[in-house]
Amino acid sequence: MEARLKISKFRFWKMATFLVITLIPMFIFYTVNYRDDWMFGLMDTLFHERESIQLETLDYHSLDIESIHLEELLSHSSNVKATNTLLLINKKHKIDNELVLNLINFRDTSLLVDEDIIEDLENLLHDVKQNANEKVYIASTYRTAEEQKRIYDENPRIATPVNTSEHQSGLALDLYVSKKAQREFIDTDAGKWIHHNSWKHGFIIRYPFLKKHITGIGYEPWHIRYVGKPHAEIIYKKGWTLEEYIYSLEEDVFYTVNGYVISRQSPRNGKLDIPKGLDDIQLSPDNTGFYIITGKMK
Repeated sequence: MEARLKISKFRFWKMATFLVITLIPMFIFYTVNYRDDWMFGLMDTLFHERESIQLETLDYHSLDIESIHLEELLSHSSNVKATNTLLLINKKHKIDNELVLNLINFRDTSLLVDEDIIEDLENLLHDVKQNANEKVYIASTYRTAEEQKRIYDENPRIATPVNTSEHQSGLALDLYVSKKAQREFIDTDAGKWIHHNSWKHGFIIRYPFLKKHITGIGYEPWHIRYVGKPHAEIIYKKGWTLEEYIYSLEEDVFYTVNGYVISRQSPRNGKLDIPKGLDDIQLSPDNTGFYIITGKMK
């Protein structure tokens, strides 16, 4: 029995070694010759060093905290702006049919986006043209549930089921330049600039290279998603996905980074804790049962 087990283990490792020796060169050959997007992702992962960023915790005295009813915070009567910018959307965390969207036409087009992204989107498109000398166009923004269902039914390999797509939020955009769309977008100077700088305007590459096991979706360098500041900077510099970032925030802990305060909370007795003395306070559900509070220190 023991001898058979040793033979079985030997055969297993022999087969595993054979597969590694065979598949790795095939992967490298295919990547180098046919997948420039994978090549960029691989080189970026291995050799592009990102600036470090650290979230520090804050200890507030109870007198420096206000417990405010969620209904009041979500109403227009408070000094807190309610947004959807940190909504996590994937196959596990679907869009609630009761979600209230704040959609607006982008410029004079029929493209609909969340009104909270307009200013930063304009700045992003202006800066990429200035720095990469290429005009970036928007291929897709908001989709209705009916549109998403139709696209998924036509080709489920390139689309996700209804209520699992970020395009139904108005926070996601697909970008392209002339004659270079989807995975070829990263071949362009504009695509590379977006990859490394979109965080400065509150956007992230939503589906990064080698993160499919987390997001459920392969590398899409053309698909950007608005999460706002300073969240985009944290996600980019940490090399995280939106999933990793949200779950890194411990419940009821107050963090500070670059003059911002961040806290992920679940309502207790219908209330959330808001530090006093913050400016530009925003409140977004994260679609996991929590709300994320963001504010600037005065």
